[in-house]
Amino acid sequence: MERTKVAVLGTLAEFHREPIPYDLAALVKLVADLGPDLLCLDMTPDQWQQRDFSDLPPEYREALLPLAYQTDIVVAPIACENPLEEPTASGWQGRMIGVFRRWLAAIQRTAPGPAAVNQGWRHEVANLLYHLIATLAGGQTFQEWQTHRNYLIQQVLALVERDPGRRVLVVVNVRHCHHIRPALRKHPEIQVVAYSEL
Repeated sequence: MERTKVAVLGTLAEFHREPIPYDLAALVKLVADLGPDLLCLDMTPDQWQQRDFSDLPPEYREALLPLAYQTDIVVAPIACENPLEEPTASGWQGRMIGVFRRWLAAIQRTAPGPAAVNQGWRHEVANLLYHLIATLAGGQTFQEWQTHRNYLIQQVLALVERDPGRRVLVVVNVRHCHHIRPALRKHPEIQVVAYSEL
């Protein structure tokens, strides 16, 4: 059985406008150098078909989608029809969410490159901060995130089944990486690799 290589690249979507080493230009260069066969993005099929990218994060709208148009990289929209909203809260919980989001921005600002956001202490701290944000937002935030992740995972599995042997790059918010990678590793037809090994 031919195993399909899949790499999951985490981004801190809302912070890529900052003038730091790991900005949109660095992301474009990284993905262009990798040259995946399939680029799985957390966007809906409707957004892709209608070319409605206004609600997408800047790393998709201003970097990865223009790159795909200029190359032979095939974009695979893998999100469900109801995109996730960023968690919010009122009162002290909302203020703490604001503090944690500033800490996430600081992590992005100090990251020397994509590896720093995808492994090591920055990756772990970002995951913890997103967990705390979801806790503070309360309600169904964790369940909504899990439902969203499960859908993303199922879409990647369906793509791999339909088109085995391709080199697949999945680009999602870093908060999903800790969950998507181990879920994909459970499938023998998939070889989860670091993005640098794709």
